[in-house]
Amino acid sequence: MKEESEVESVLSNALSTQLDLDGIKCKQVIGKGVCSTVKLAWHESLHKHVAIKVVDRRSGSDYVVRFLPREVQILRSLSHQNIIAFFDVVEVHPFVCIVQEHADNGDLLQRIKRDGLIDEDESRFLFRQIIEALSYLESMRVVHRAVKCENVFLDSYDNVKLGDFGFSRYMHTNDLSRTFCGSRAYAAPEVLRSRPYNGFGVDVWSAGVVLYVMVTGLMLYDDRYPERMLDKQMHHRITFPSGRSLSEELKRLMFEMLHPKPSKRANYAQIIKSAWLINTPYRMRTEHRSSPPTSDFTSKSDKD
Repeated sequence: MKEESEVESVLSNALSTQLDLDGIKCKQVIGKGVCSTVKLAWHESLHKHVAIKVVDRRSGSDYVVRFLPREVQILRSLSHQNIIAFFDVVEVHPFVCIVQEHADNGDLLQRIKRDGLIDEDESRFLFRQIIEALSYLESMRVVHRAVKCENVFLDSYDNVKLGDFGFSRYMHTNDLSRTFCGSRAYAAPEVLRSRPYNGFGVDVWSAGVVLYVMVTGLMLYDDRYPERMLDKQMHHRITFPSGRSLSEELKRLMFEMLHPKPSKRANYAQIIKSAWLINTPYRMRTEHRSSPPTSDFTSKSDKD
């Protein structure tokens, strides 16, 4: 154990030394996953904080072998103001460090837990940016496959920054995928049923679940009971909490995004032209928003 600890220390020091040489000063850990650790760092040449995703190749996981090379390739190809910016990759064997934009205001789920559910006007603004990011990905033939509140980050002005492309892949219009990705609570029925699926329709579904969480403060599905969850999806049932007044236009949009048949599910152009969003122009916020009153948030979905 002592020898292993010493080896880990040497490897960690080598990584820190290389990052220092690159003008990157690591600070605290801000996130942890199964195969990676995310650290906050100061980037000397960029003159700002960045987030560094540190991946240990020795894990030999499916992510490291299959998804990491693809994630880096895709991140290099993307450039959009509502997508976390990619800056660099630093490799010090066995570590791979992806240097990315840091979102100052955390993620969407953190905001909902902190401030409560989001009113429809603010939800329109944020959701318009989410759809803009996903529509851009579609134009680049990229599917995200892990759209969820925790991967919708927010900058200092609370603009959307879609992140975590660990399960993303290139996909042409008629391509089908067979890999189960993302969180079950946000997964489309074709994914839960292990059917070959088109990734763009899966991203639309997940975005619909994100929208539901934004405006209700509730999870749409209780993923502790997969069979019950799938039954609710396949019967196209969406339960809205009592006491929460939502516009019919908003409910209709969610109904169209959460259609169990992918061929009947709304696409991005239809979402933008929906009655709920059509009068919301796409824009970036350049001033700090005022804090809203606090509302409750619960992680449990409404029971049927």
